[in-house]
Amino acid sequence: MENASKALIIAGAILISILIVGLGVIIYNNVSDIAGDTTAIDQTQVSAHNSPIESYFGDQVTGSNVRALITYVNGINRTARANSDTIGNYIYLVSNENGISSGEVTSSNIRTGRSYKVYLSTVDELSDDEKAGTAYWKNGYIKTIYIDYAESGSTGENG
Repeated sequence: MENASKALIIAGAILISILIVGLGVIIYNNVSDIAGDTTAIDQTQVSAHNSPIESYFGDQVTGSNVRALITYVNGINRTARANSDTIGNYIYLVSNENGISSGEVTSSNIRTGRSYKVYLSTVDELSDDEKAGTAYWKNGYIKTIYIDYAESGSTGENG
């Protein structure tokens, strides 16, 4: 009789242990699913990064707004260089006067009385290549912005 009661106690303890482990696995799976679902957070971060820049895009952007864009982008680039994370965070500015720049583009040759066309690269593929050309980095952040005179009849094409 004593052996039977000990066997029942041991069986009960094993059953409770299995339930506790099972409950732990269920909780772990639920928590890891929530933690693993970062797409909404990533999209929010990408949107927060790109939206202020996209507000400067257009076919008839004033020289003052282009200067403000260059100042804003140069600030982002200084931060990226300071953090040594230029891939995925650096923004290339390409201008028909400045050319492709690996450093800061100055706004000294942007005239406030002129209109400019500000647009993304026409190459929409994602890239982590350290050259200007594609519109977006693989993380979704803007990579290459083109600035041309609006009067030049630019079609927005690279080349």
